[in-house]
Amino acid sequence: MLYLVYRFKPTAYARANLREFWKWMQDREAWFYDGLEMVLKTEWYVRTIGVDVHSVEHIVLFENEEAWGAYRDKVRQKSQDTNWEARRTEQEKWYDILDSSLLSDPPVQMGLDRRRS
Repeated sequence: MLYLVYRFKPTAYARANLREFWKWMQDREAWFYDGLEMVLKTEWYVRTIGVDVHSVEHIVLFENEEAWGAYRDKVRQKSQDTNWEARRTEQEKWYDILDSSLLSDPPVQMGLDRRRS
């Protein structure tokens, strides 16, 4: 599996309008990932301790590099639509992207999950 990880810092506007920010984030997730079937799962976390407290961490799960490549290509295609791109870039009102990374699973089975039976 591949994991595309973003870390966002809410803008001053977002911090002053948290209810509106989280509603916008929910709506944006549904809109942005519509038609991107290669995305298997998304996860969201709020950083509570450490650098950039209250930043938002977003993880996008792909089956493999081919799926990630298809995702990048599809997003590039969608960005050619001026209305889609205008909606995508309204994110600048709400957050700054602090960093991103691409992670993969280790070559052996690892990871404790007591929820699995």
